[in-house]
Amino acid sequence: MPYVQGRFESPIYYETIGEGLPIVFIHPPGMGLVTFDKQRELARHFQLIFFDIRGNGKSGAGSERITMSLLAEDIIRILDDLNVKKAVILGYSNGGSLAQEVAISYPERTLAVMMSGSFPEVNSFLLRNEFRLGLLVTRLKGINFLANVLAMAHAKKTETAFREKMAAYFAHANPHITYQLYNEGLHYRSTNRLNKIQVPVLVIYGRLSFYLHHYARMFMERLKDVEIVTVDKATHQIPTKHAPEFNRIIVDFLKRKVRP
Repeated sequence: MPYVQGRFESPIYYETIGEGLPIVFIHPPGMGLVTFDKQRELARHFQLIFFDIRGNGKSGAGSERITMSLLAEDIIRILDDLNVKKAVILGYSNGGSLAQEVAISYPERTLAVMMSGSFPEVNSFLLRNEFRLGLLVTRLKGINFLANVLAMAHAKKTETAFREKMAAYFAHANPHITYQLYNEGLHYRSTNRLNKIQVPVLVIYGRLSFYLHHYARMFMERLKDVEIVTVDKATHQIPTKHAPEFNRIIVDFLKRKVRP
């Protein structure tokens, strides 16, 4: 099991499969790398790098206060450990905020940015309340409750084994760190720095996630090279509930826009 040492004695767990263009997958708070189990088939085309954000899954919690810059540094340490000079950074939901931070802070290590259901800041009523609910549930109900809620939201009704696998994995999250991750995501803002991202950017939204759609305009107004894709009949959980289409979109975008 590969680990890389993060700052403040925090071991960061990661896995890598496949060869070719490297893609780093970033999961949302309270979850883990199993979130992207249905993307493993992309190893036929690319080198896939999955990892657990510190305090989630198999990664250590460490003692340092959670910031996006600290988490971005963890990703760079993984790339260094793999001797990967540049990678595509893919973030799902609030993982997209971390993807933006990597691209802004480490442009020399970033080939492209791909995001699903992501945003440069939390400025809508519904999204703000989602984060506040995550903070409340983590503090009052505990990680096991949160793990089951997240697993149920990300699996189809017929996917009992997948749902149970996610719930068991998510339950390893450190509640103190998960609370910090939600809090950092709630207050993170890249809007005024988006023009620093000079690589191709892909943003994917579910057509039914209407409260996120205004973020598309924010990205389009500030990014030099951006594509917005909307998935029909989809809500927020596109990587798990609409994996075949999500994977096709990734392959198409990278083959058109990125040279290894």
